[in-house]
Amino acid sequence: MIKEGLITIPDKLIFLDVETTGLDGYRDRIIEIFLLSLSKSGEVAQYETLINPQRPLPERITEITGLTDADLQDAPLESEVAPAIREFIGMGTPVGHNLPFDLRFLNSMFRRQKLLELGGGGIDTLVISRELFPKLAIYPGGGGSHRLSNLMYHFGLQDAYANAHRAKEDVMLLVEVFRYLQDYAAGRLAVSYPEPLINGCPLCGSAMHVTDGDGGRMLICRSEPPCDVKLVV
Repeated sequence: MIKEGLITIPDKLIFLDVETTGLDGYRDRIIEIFLLSLSKSGEVAQYETLINPQRPLPERITEITGLTDADLQDAPLESEVAPAIREFIGMGTPVGHNLPFDLRFLNSMFRRQKLLELGGGGIDTLVISRELFPKLAIYPGGGGSHRLSNLMYHFGLQDAYANAHRAKEDVMLLVEVFRYLQDYAAGRLAVSYPEPLINGCPLCGSAMHVTDGDGGRMLICRSEPPCDVKLVV
């Protein structure tokens, strides 16, 4: 949550990401999870596992994650790992990008295994990004205005994070993006952004696109119908 320009930090944060067999939080299953616990006292812990979903992986999921049925055939079942996952999270505050997506899958798993659900609370960096950068420009390779991959380019993290769309890599990127969002909200980030970069096209309000050309970096509006705004930044 953002209060007076600051993201308030609970005592224990649980950064998390799940890879799944699909988008339905109730019918699909988790195939990989990574959890990183950070406490104010400085304690750091992590938990990761593959999970056998007991069903074939859709081809699209293999394309996105690189995981195959062979990778998961000897992985534990959710019934074997759900108690450890729930214990690891404990009373910590979940942090995710588009957090409701992850929570739907986790709570569905906990419900099936008769474990205490997490509820809907936590810190969603997607919500924070939308509040701080209402119409964040779309970078080449960013995928969309408030995608985690787009924030990676926005904060110049692409050289350190390949963003291979596996749970661990996404969580480590999530931690860095969260820190940058926190610093920006607190006024500690020593950078200022042009208004169109974070608030959209001055004519139509659409998120602009970042392009690299011979004349340097430009913002181009690609709304439909196009308003043909081009700005050098």
